[in-house]
Amino acid sequence: MTDAAPAPSIASLQDVIDDTYLFGLDRQRETMDLTQSDGPYGDKYSSGYRTDMTGGTITFVGTDEITVRAHFVGSAAPGPKSWLWGWENVNSFPEPVVARVAAVREFGQRFGITELTTAEVPLTAEPATVARRFAAAASLVAGPLPFVTFALENGTVLTFLVESPALEPIPASAIRAGSVLPEAASEGAISNWPRALRAYAQWRGFTVAEEGGAITLWAPNGHVEAKLDDQGRLTALSMSAGPTPA
Repeated sequence: MTDAAPAPSIASLQDVIDDTYLFGLDRQRETMDLTQSDGPYGDKYSSGYRTDMTGGTITFVGTDEITVRAHFVGSAAPGPKSWLWGWENVNSFPEPVVARVAAVREFGQRFGITELTTAEVPLTAEPATVARRFAAAASLVAGPLPFVTFALENGTVLTFLVESPALEPIPASAIRAGSVLPEAASEGAISNWPRALRAYAQWRGFTVAEEGGAITLWAPNGHVEAKLDDQGRLTALSMSAGPTPA
């Protein structure tokens, strides 16, 4: 990680996903709001962006055009049914486009996580699902930077980290968290919700309150309360918008 590991113990890929997934989704949504672009929010190519891998850039076409540095993370393909990390560089992208993702491999070596050190990993779910999980991990391990995903017509999903002063993170938002948490829950990405919520709070700057089987994330514009059962599973979510009391 850029500053410090988000949790005291990292022993599996699932630990990494728990630590990074909420942050990754939050920053992806924030990026699409900032660029006012419809892609790559969805799954198909659209007029919302242009890519230039020779120059290592992506240009978002919204109300204004925003060009950002692109760092290739990897791709999930339905043909070979595998995820391929960008450092393998079978696309012969310029070295600066794939250099940053090497940090993921180094992180995997440090913690003994095979999926982060093996160039090609068998898919365990749909390509888009796997791509988002690995991209979210890279968003912190090789960042912190937001990730974006592009789906090709053949079903292959490409993932990138994007970098620009225009995409600097804005303050934590309870409103965004109120949509990110249900999305992550519906996808079944999170295994350890207390861990995931604490990591999310740490990396996005929420204030955390824990009481009576609930974890509440406070932001300047409101709060989100996540209720958990005695096994740490998410059972209910509620969000309240408005200025946070001092």
